[in-house]
Amino acid sequence: MPVHTPAFTPAMPALRTSLLALALLCHSAWAAPDKPAPRSAIPAASAPAAKPPVRNSAMDAPLFYQVLIAEIQANAGDPGSAYQLYLDAARRHKNGQLFQRAVEVALRARAGEQALTAAKAWRQALPQSRPAAEFTSQILIALGRTNELAAAMRSLIQLTPTLQQPQVISTLPRNLSRLSDKQAAARIIDEATAPWRTRPLEQAEAWAASSEGWLRAANLDKAREGLDRAIALNPGLPVAGLLAIDLMKQAPATEAIVRKQLQRPDASPVVRLAYARQLTLLQRYSEAEPQLETLVRDQPDQMGHWLLLAAIRLELKKLDQAEAALQPVLALAQHPQGRAPDAPVTDGNKVATALNPDLEQAYLLMAQAADLRGKTQDALDWMEKADPRHEKLLTQSQRARLLIRQGRIAEARAIIRAIPEGEPRDAVLKFQAEAQILREARQWQEAYDVLREATQRFPEESDLLYDRAMMAERLRRFDEMERLLKTVMQLAPDSPNAYNALGYTLADRGVRLDEARPLIERALALRPGDPFITDSLGWLEFRLGRIDEALRLLNQAWTARPDAEIAAHLGEVLWTQGQTERARDIWRQGLQLDRDNETLQQVLQRLNVKP
Repeated sequence: MPVHTPAFTPAMPALRTSLLALALLCHSAWAAPDKPAPRSAIPAASAPAAKPPVRNSAMDAPLFYQVLIAEIQANAGDPGSAYQLYLDAARRHKNGQLFQRAVEVALRARAGEQALTAAKAWRQALPQSRPAAEFTSQILIALGRTNELAAAMRSLIQLTPTLQQPQVISTLPRNLSRLSDKQAAARIIDEATAPWRTRPLEQAEAWAASSEGWLRAANLDKAREGLDRAIALNPGLPVAGLLAIDLMKQAPATEAIVRKQLQRPDASPVVRLAYARQLTLLQRYSEAEPQLETLVRDQPDQMGHWLLLAAIRLELKKLDQAEAALQPVLALAQHPQGRAPDAPVTDGNKVATALNPDLEQAYLLMAQAADLRGKTQDALDWMEKADPRHEKLLTQSQRARLLIRQGRIAEARAIIRAIPEGEPRDAVLKFQAEAQILREARQWQEAYDVLREATQRFPEESDLLYDRAMMAERLRRFDEMERLLKTVMQLAPDSPNAYNALGYTLADRGVRLDEARPLIERALALRPGDPFITDSLGWLEFRLGRIDEALRLLNQAWTARPDAEIAAHLGEVLWTQGQTERARDIWRQGLQLDRDNETLQQVLQRLNVKP
């Protein structure tokens, strides 16, 4: 019977791809091992160099044909057949690369269960294969199969060379971060690392991984237990220092661990930078400054350190020192690397069309310094350098704010509206930016009108609805505010902002206080420890006459986040209790943070107090 050869002409690219993959398989997976040449075959020094021995494939004809057909099927859009052919071949020959190809075909077809079946078969056939354990772990994570993960991850660690095991262990919390059940993720880490958290294999990295897992699961006791054990085993472990920084908000005592670690001569710059950033977030700028000064001394080529130091000095109103810190970054403008790699250079001294991000940030900080000096035009000039094409929302928003201060409201709004939109989300951000500059100009009705237009265009954007609700509250349209906030709760039930806003507004107005409590408590459950939500709950307790509880909560909020609005509330409660000197001190600190805060100014005016 004659054999008819199929016409492959229309699918030649797919065939070439298949043959290439086949050739790679033949060469890497099936090459015969090298054999030493017999001594008699070694040529004399004067003889021509012998050709290297030919490495023939050990693949037989049936397997060659099976792999070829599998590749053709995969490229022809039939991954199911390709998967079965590869898995069959892999099982018969117990070959890791064939198993891996079966897994890859299934993953490319988004067939997670089939990929897992192939990976498990791979592990069973080749139990010492680290890639098999790694693929199995990754697929189990993607499928959310938490009940099987711990054993797979423990196997992965065991199959990793001893010196590399700490690194693999340290990555476990990040690898499991996709799991929605954080408690389950923490338990998996503990089960997987159990041998490395007991002697004789005990490692600081394993305890640190456990600590990070429980921190993500909001179990502070277990997180602290793991951190303490990690520090006891390795006081200088950087990941332990980073964990201590993460725990600072909920457990302030862990800051002592950070400080002690940073006193070591081998202190990690990564830990120091993270600590400086945390201090900055806590508005402890005077403490963050020396940490950045150490970093720029030790790593003067890291432009990010100079930028953060300059930003901190601006917050401290050290304008000359801030500008001095920006000089190393501004020097980038004098060198080719001051431009982005693909940025064309324009004629003369004009700025390149794309700037180095560090240089752009330096220009913006110089603009901020000029603004603080009252030199508005200089600030605008620096912003022009930062964004010569007027296309970046953040820069143009800052530019618009400067124009607002000059009373050039129409021009400021035109700047925001002229920013190009690359995608629908850009339009949302533009609406928010325009409304924000109008709020800063105290143009409440105009800001509301912008947000009304925005919510008509994007009726399911919860952030826009929330912003419109806040403007409705400002205009004392309380019924509309409540309706909008309840819509936000439906669209974003896991977002605490709407619950907190409605609960606080009810408490502040002294109405329906029984409804305010569950709203604020719901917000606090969604974002435990948030100082602003804690402030709302403290203000509610004050309205209910529970003064001791109000003081406890407001003090807690103020300690966690010194803020002008929290200062207004805490100061008023202290004032009503006769603690006038402490109230004045809190208010003075609040004014230093934000002299124009409306809530604080209203309290001082109502009580007729000058701190």
